[in-house]
Amino acid sequence: MGILDRFFKSKPKTQPESEERAYTPFGLNSLIYNSTSGYVESKAMLLSAVYRCVDVISDSVAQLPLEPFKIDSDGYKKKYTEHPTYYLLNREPNERMSRFTFMKTLITSVLLKGNGYALIERDIKGDAIALKLIPADLVTIKELNGKIMYTIVGYNQLIEAVNMIHILNFSYDGITGISTLSHAKTTLGLATDSEAHAAGFFRGGANLAGIIKVDGTLTPKQKLDIANA
Repeated sequence: MGILDRFFKSKPKTQPESEERAYTPFGLNSLIYNSTSGYVESKAMLLSAVYRCVDVISDSVAQLPLEPFKIDSDGYKKKYTEHPTYYLLNREPNERMSRFTFMKTLITSVLLKGNGYALIERDIKGDAIALKLIPADLVTIKELNGKIMYTIVGYNQLIEAVNMIHILNFSYDGITGISTLSHAKTTLGLATDSEAHAAGFFRGGANLAGIIKVDGTLTPKQKLDIANA
């Protein structure tokens, strides 16, 4: 056996063939819309229609008010500006983001990945002091003793549902959301191919290419006339 054989020799299969087919090299959120191309969120956002839809929806939701209320002694609902969450929901969820940026990013994750997560950080009294946005790819949902728990990459403990804001997109089980892209992969694939075809067409000067065939033999003058037509 040569030295190069050690590097290029195929490895023996260690799992059933069905499991190997289920593996997607682009990650769990990847979409395969034909046999040769991988479709991921970043690629979808290159489509002007997808970008605009995500931008409009996330902007609209980010502008909606999120204000805590309480019921007074007369049974009327009134705004509770003294509640610890009022500042987080309307001013600054954390030190790195404004309220608008936080909500827009959270909703964008919901639309593209199916789930939006924010960890609630609390003080020793249990009051919320910060909302930390967590990328959906870093969160795993588990069920322990009938309760929903969350694990986050980099955290050494399970997170209870009471300490996690989890916004779902469309869901089949009510626990994990599904990306809109997974249901629109065929349409998005066709749109991507159409844009690529249009870009190539206009890049070539919008000229139609083809081959003209004639019966018989053309004279040099006839060839020149056809070329200049």
